[in-house]
Amino acid sequence: MKRWIAFWGMVALAVALAGVLSRAPQALAKVEAFRVTGVRVEGARYLSQEEALRTLDLPPDASVWNDTKGWELRLRHHPLVAGATVHRRFPGLLVLQVVEREPVALCSGPVLEPVDRSGRFLPIDPGEHRLDLPIMALAGAQGSAALTPAQRRLMAEEIHRITQGDPGFLARVSDITLDARGDLHARISDVPPESEGDLHAWVPEPPVTLHFRPGVPHRRIQAALQVLEDASTRFEGRRVTDLDLRYEDQVVARLARAGGR
Repeated sequence: MKRWIAFWGMVALAVALAGVLSRAPQALAKVEAFRVTGVRVEGARYLSQEEALRTLDLPPDASVWNDTKGWELRLRHHPLVAGATVHRRFPGLLVLQVVEREPVALCSGPVLEPVDRSGRFLPIDPGEHRLDLPIMALAGAQGSAALTPAQRRLMAEEIHRITQGDPGFLARVSDITLDARGDLHARISDVPPESEGDLHAWVPEPPVTLHFRPGVPHRRIQAALQVLEDASTRFEGRRVTDLDLRYEDQVVARLARAGGR
């Protein structure tokens, strides 16, 4: 009998303690010492401190003991944010751990706008952040003809896929276009040497156009670049103008005519 009394006494104590602990954050949130006095953003390159604060929209009496889930949800709704976690640093600091959406290209239109891998427009100023990204557009488009959302998504996903397989390749791509048949055409240039001493003697070659279909294997792109690298010895006195990967298991090189035409 005494054992049962002791058991139920412990249960009652645990329930009471759980009730107290569940209400503790609400009580502590009213304590002045835990008012939010600072916010630090970590993991962000493009999201500014000011923009993060506007997105959080903290009330004047915000406490570090307030529920952070709502703040995280607000941050995740921001077009630059792919993921966010809010951490408490007592007594009054909030640390926003942010995962941003990365720009993969600049979309041509009335103005150049950065897009992420899904083709979503990102509120990033290309000039302020000096984005060195390929420009994607419609082949033969006149004026400000814009890509459709589906075309924008296809091109952005393809650029991201190629980047994952060869991060250095897109550094050579100035622009990439999509034609009416769904083929892609990327203008690539040689890259200046890293050594400053060699830079003065470096003469840039005219760009070469790489033609391919979405989903082209990375090994095929590497084969095309190898052809371009070997062109000076294979085609002495002739410049490669186009590399075509649209023929199965072949790299077709087109050369400039004699005299550079």
